[in-house]
Amino acid sequence: MFKHRMLIVLVLLFVAVLPTFAQTGAPLAPVNPNANISWPPPVYVVRGAFQVRGTANLPGMSNYFLEFRALGADMQPVTGADAWFPALLPSTAPVVEGILGTWDTRAVAEGVYELRLTVNVAGSTPVQQVVSPIRIENEPPPFAVTPTTPPLPTAIPATATIAPTADSTPRVTITTPQGNVREGDSTVFRAIATLPNGTSARIRGISNRGTGWYYIQLDDGRLGWMSPEIVSTSGNLTGLPQVAPPPLPAPTAAPIPTNAPIIATTVIVPASAANLVAGVVVLEPATPNCAQTFVVGFDVANLGTQATSVSGSINLVDQRAADGSTQGSTVGGFPVLQPNQTFRVTMPLTVSTFYGETHRLVFTIDPANQIGETNEGDNTRTLDYTLQKANCP
Repeated sequence: MFKHRMLIVLVLLFVAVLPTFAQTGAPLAPVNPNANISWPPPVYVVRGAFQVRGTANLPGMSNYFLEFRALGADMQPVTGADAWFPALLPSTAPVVEGILGTWDTRAVAEGVYELRLTVNVAGSTPVQQVVSPIRIENEPPPFAVTPTTPPLPTAIPATATIAPTADSTPRVTITTPQGNVREGDSTVFRAIATLPNGTSARIRGISNRGTGWYYIQLDDGRLGWMSPEIVSTSGNLTGLPQVAPPPLPAPTAAPIPTNAPIIATTVIVPASAANLVAGVVVLEPATPNCAQTFVVGFDVANLGTQATSVSGSINLVDQRAADGSTQGSTVGGFPVLQPNQTFRVTMPLTVSTFYGETHRLVFTIDPANQIGETNEGDNTRTLDYTLQKANCP
């Protein structure tokens, strides 16, 4: 009976989505047998943490990764062509009709999405495949749930202890004898720190150039980039924002012969006319609960006369208002913004300490100052809220 119900649900979803999907008229791109997603298929419902299967085994492959973006009712991207978010961080190990990785959709809003595989090849153009549409439905409708008999309550012995919650903070740990933290996502950038084997650092994002480099934060607050080839990762890596690294440095000019005349020139670099401004903050739910993930919506607007040069990031910190101590943090990303364009950044956050007290959310736009602006003084915003007890002990 349950299988019969699920078959009806899948058929209804297929009928509801397929006509709109077919209206796009976009021809299907040929699938590369050495770079493809074989599961999930298009017009499929997924929930929770599930395994994405396929193949990533091109000659000269440097790495592969998976990304996703939301689709609207017309099956078109709702946040722009470049608004892809990481579903699976880069991996260098080849896969042949196996598990590419596990995508945890619980940190993603329910809706219709497309999933993209990118396989980077050294010295060549990346190979990509997109599977679309895919519906995320973490909370199935009541008619799709088979009622079960609730288990009888079990007495907990007086000596029982509660296992500590695993740390889900995304981190890198150096696996080589030592590792460099650099100013950008390539070895051509200057190293700002050298760390010994076993050192861990928090991941703040991943390069939007597809290099696989991690944007990390050191214990002293400095930010930099680390290669995926010298680190291992841990924690919840779902939804890491894509961060725009600095542009690659220009090649060094050839030295001028000593007997050649030197002509002095002055290069004037025009100031950027972009201006990023912190906007509206929306919490979902409006009154966050202790130890329960809530979603923070934060509007970023470009009120300047020119577009931003690159995409950017948002730093969000939850502080205890009583003493200013940090109780949680996360990061978000936004694409290149045109003049007078506003983009809402959504960031999941979980706070498990000091319920019943006032907490303060502190937002900082472009914390690394990678985007030139006419005014840097309107890039921050704060919002106070009271954390509810909910089920916290």
